[in-house]
Amino acid sequence: MIDEGSIVIPGEKVATTEELIAGNGTYEEGGVIRASILGKFIIDKEKMKAVIKPLTDVPLVLKEGDIVICEIKQIMENIVIAKILYLAGNKREIAGEKEGTIFISNIDTEFVEDVKSKLRIGDIIRARVIKVDPVINFSTKDRHLGVIKAFCSECRNILIRKNNILECKICGRTEIRKIADDYGSGNIDRVV
Repeated sequence: MIDEGSIVIPGEKVATTEELIAGNGTYEEGGVIRASILGKFIIDKEKMKAVIKPLTDVPLVLKEGDIVICEIKQIMENIVIAKILYLAGNKREIAGEKEGTIFISNIDTEFVEDVKSKLRIGDIIRARVIKVDPVINFSTKDRHLGVIKAFCSECRNILIRKNNILECKICGRTEIRKIADDYGSGNIDRVV
């Protein structure tokens, strides 16, 4: 095993499977644990894992269960296309695909007859990643998930929450959305 704190390059041997378990930034090949990224070799003593801490800031890779902040880009009959703005609580760049879908059945816990009754183009939502491969799928079913910022369909001003209805202070229009329980609180990055 190499010394803890050593800088390693991809492919370099850091330990054997008899000494440690392969952890983040490593892989196992024929009983040998090797670095998969450029970084500093660290031993997770609690789990007895070989870990490589990256020297460079690597882009985030989405996984199931992640909470993301998205903007609704397109609405079709039974599906919504949303662009990921960032991972909630972490504004770093996300690697790979930046758009995902919400099927009508994943919008709300109650039956949704019309997608436009719950989401509109331009809405900013908090959603949970429920599938990553081969395409990204989101859900807004939980009470903490859904629209966190909405704009009036008439004059495009920000809508203010009044109970479970959204109202435009400029033109007086009221609208309904699948809103997150903390809509309007300013806590956009809430990780639930």
